[in-house]
Order: sequence, then C-alpha cells, then structure tokens
Amino acid sequence: MAETVLYEKRDNIVIITLNRPASLNSINRQLRRELGEAIERFDGEEGSYVAIITGTGRAFCAGRDLKERAADNAEGVQAKASDSMSPDRPFMWPRTWKPLIAAVNGFALAGGWSIAQMCDLRIASEEAQLGITETKWSLLPPFGTVLPKSMSMSAVLELVLTAQPVSAQRAYDMGFLNKVVPADQLMPEALKMAGQIAENAPLATQYFKELAYTGQNMSTEDICAMTYKMYDQLLATEDSKEGPKAFAEKRKPQWKGR
Repeated sequence: MAETVLYEKRDNIVIITLNRPASLNSINRQLRRELGEAIERFDGEEGSYVAIITGTGRAFCAGRDLKERAADNAEGVQAKASDSMSPDRPFMWPRTWKPLIAAVNGFALAGGWSIAQMCDLRIASEEAQLGITETKWSLLPPFGTVLPKSMSMSAVLELVLTAQPVSAQRAYDMGFLNKVVPADQLMPEALKMAGQIAENAPLATQYFKELAYTGQNMSTEDICAMTYKMYDQLLATEDSKEGPKAFAEKRKPQWKGR
C-alpha cells in the first residue's frame, strides 16, 4: 500500500507532504493515521525544530474522502465525531508545540482547511482555493467553532454558511493566511520562513507557542503567572545560557534544545 503521507527531514526542517494526488489528497483512514503519525514523529524527533505541511499535485487537501464515508454508510457503519475528535485534538490531529507552517499549494477544503488551521503560519499559492464546505454535504466543521478567536465572526459564518471556496487573496483579507505568493515561490517562501524559525532557540519558540494558545482561554492574571513560571523554566536550560554567551562572543548560537 502506497504511503499517503511523505516525511522528509532537511537539517532542522521537516517537510510533511500529503500524497493522494488522484483523490486531491482527501482524508481517508490511512491518511488520517499517517498524518497523525508524522506529526507525532516530528514532535518527538530531536533536532527537528519546524515542519512544513503541503500537498502533492493540484490540491493541498480536499477534505474528508466522502467516497469512503458513503461506503461506510452503505455498510451500516455509523460515523461518530468522537472517532476523530477528542478534547486534546481539537483539529483531529495530535498537538505539538513545535512550529508548523502550511504551504497551501491548491484546494484546501473542509478537513483540508482544518489541516491548514492546525498550522501556526500559513502561506498559499495565488492559485489556491480555500473553504469550509461541510454544510454542503450535511456535515459540521468542528474546527470552525474556534475560528472566531482568530478571524471575525462574520467571515467564519460566510465560509461555513455559504460553503463556497474563496481565493487565496480573500482568505488573506479575512486574516487566515500570512502570505500569498506566486505558485513557483510557495515552497521557497515556506522554506525561507522555516529557516528563519529554525535559527532561533527551539525551546523559546515552543514555549511561546504554548503560552499563546493556552492564554486565549485564561485570565490576564493566570496567563501572567503561567508565563513567569515557564520563563523561569526556560532560564534554567542550557540554551538560555548559550544565547547570551553566543551574543557576547559574537558568534552564532549552537542550540541543543535542552
């Protein structure tokens, strides 16, 4: 059985590629499992500081494989949201505090939007089309319920209620994308951004990502307390001693991630 997710490591950068081009990289059980395994591998892999998720062919990911769902329904297999969702996996995927970049090369629809949403930074090709299309097929987008934390409610409602894809530029204007670039510049731009992240202290980037997301649901007092606690933990690491030492010695820091 062919791999539906490819995993490549380039120094401190990992490239995770969805690889079902004939099905527009739609999410079947195998792809869901293999993408989850790839994220968990990246999360636990020493020396891997940032990952890029992209797709093969003309799609990033067209969402759930509805042919597989239709076959399940025909066989009397009752689908449940809990099959792929849990409190610690709000986007169906394992969580990592390491930075993730989505390089959206084409269609990113429904579950494909959720994969891009799982990432922290999102760059799209000018040719990309993005949308939350579940209501078109009498399904719900669970990941859409948290989108108003990062986009306007009216934009989220437009996407979900109309179920119509929008251009990359429109998704950028809505606040979902960080950058829109020509198709031939997509991976170079993603690799450039990943390289900029990978040059920084890995624990510092991971700690801040955790604080940023966790703090959305906390009071100012509680997030301040958590920040001071984690900052003290960071200051006790080897890397937090290496940073000032490298600065004083006018050289590039040698991060160890500990």
